[in-house]
Amino acid sequence: MTLVADILDDIRLHGWEAASRYTRQFDGVDRAVTDMLWNPMAEPRAIPDPIAREAIDFAMDQIRRFHVATRPQDVTVNQAAGLTLSERFLPLKRVGLYVPNGDYPLISSLLMTAIPARVAGVEDLVVAIPPRGDVRHHPLWLYALQTLAITEAISLGGAQAIGILGYGADHLPPVDLIAGPGNRYVAEAKQELQRRQVTGIDLTAGPSEVLIIADDPAYAEVAAMDLLAQAEHAADTRAFLVTWNPACLTAVKRRLAEEAKPQTLGAIELQLVTNQDEAVHAANRIAPEHLGLMGAAAEALLPRIRTAGAVFVGAMAGQALGDYVAGPSHVLPTGGTGRFLSGLSTRTFMRRMSVIDARADMPERYLQAGQVLAGLEGLTFHQKSLSARQALGGQP
Repeated sequence: MTLVADILDDIRLHGWEAASRYTRQFDGVDRAVTDMLWNPMAEPRAIPDPIAREAIDFAMDQIRRFHVATRPQDVTVNQAAGLTLSERFLPLKRVGLYVPNGDYPLISSLLMTAIPARVAGVEDLVVAIPPRGDVRHHPLWLYALQTLAITEAISLGGAQAIGILGYGADHLPPVDLIAGPGNRYVAEAKQELQRRQVTGIDLTAGPSEVLIIADDPAYAEVAAMDLLAQAEHAADTRAFLVTWNPACLTAVKRRLAEEAKPQTLGAIELQLVTNQDEAVHAANRIAPEHLGLMGAAAEALLPRIRTAGAVFVGAMAGQALGDYVAGPSHVLPTGGTGRFLSGLSTRTFMRRMSVIDARADMPERYLQAGQVLAGLEGLTFHQKSLSARQALGGQP
C-alpha cells in the first residue's frame, strides 16, 4: 500500500511534525506537537462511575489471572553428564500498543493487550489511542491507563501512530514490538515496519469474523445475537452460521430478520451443510477469528477443530464473553491466518532463548558426531572448532 509506505517514510524523516499533518488530514484534528505525547500518571486520579469501575476491575482481574496461569516457564534439561540445556523466556524491553478509538472506543482492547504485556514482564509500554474525543480527561480511559501504570501515551491513530511507535520521535524512543488491532491501514503499517526490520508485530488483525456451528433450534436466539454482535464491528466484518439442521437455520434466519440492524453491519451468511464432517471442514478452511459451537453434537466437534483463533464451547459462551471478561486476549488472528498464527498472549511479549552449557565431562560422542556432520557439509573450521574442544576434555 503506497500511501502507508509514504506516511512511514515521512514519519521517519520528520517525526511529530509529520504526525501532526496526517492527524489534521485524516482525523480532522488540529493537535499541537506538544499535546501528542502525554503521561497518564501525571494527570489527576480518574474517578469513574462506580459501576463502570467495578466492571473494569473485574475484567482486569480475570484477564490477569488467566495470563499469570499461562505464562511460559523456563525449562532445564539435563541432556547428559556435563551437558545442560535450558530454554529461557525473557520479556521484551519496550512495547507499543495500538488501541482502536473510532466508531467504538475499545477500552477492552487496552486491557487485552496491556495486561498480558505486564504479566510477561514488559517494563515500558507506550499506548497509542486515536484522537477521537478527549481521551486525556475521559474518566474511563484515564482510569484504565492509570491502573495499568502507563506513563507514555500518544494521541495518534492510523499509520502515523504506527510510524511514531516504530521509528520513535523526540522524547519517545522506538519500541521493540507493536501489538493491538486496527483498521487495514494500521495492519499494513505494522506489516511494513516488520518487512523493513524496524520492529516486530504481534499478528495480522484485520476485519473481525465469527463462525458458529449450531445444531439445535433452541439456541437460535444466542446464535443470532452472536452473529449480529460480530457484524456490528464494521461493514467489512464477516459472520457465518453453519448447520446441518434445516430447522436451526430457519430459526436463526427468522430471528435475524426480526432485529433492527445498523447500516454499517457486516455480512452475515447462513450455510446449510449435509453433515458434521462438512461443518468441520468449513471451520478449518475458513480458520475464523472466533468459532462458536452450540448444541451437544456441535460441541462434540471440538477435538477436530484445528485453526480457529478462539473457540467458544456451549450456548453460554460467546465472543462477547471473550471480548471482555473471560480472560484470554481478544486480539486474535483473522483472514485465515489462524492456520499458522495464534492469538495474543504473554508469549507475544517474550523472547525464547536457548542456553547450551557444556563442561569438560560431556561425553566425547557429542564432539565426534559433530565433527562427522561438519565434514559431510564441508565446513572445515566447524570441524576444527569441535576438534579443539576434545583437547579440553578431562581438564579441570
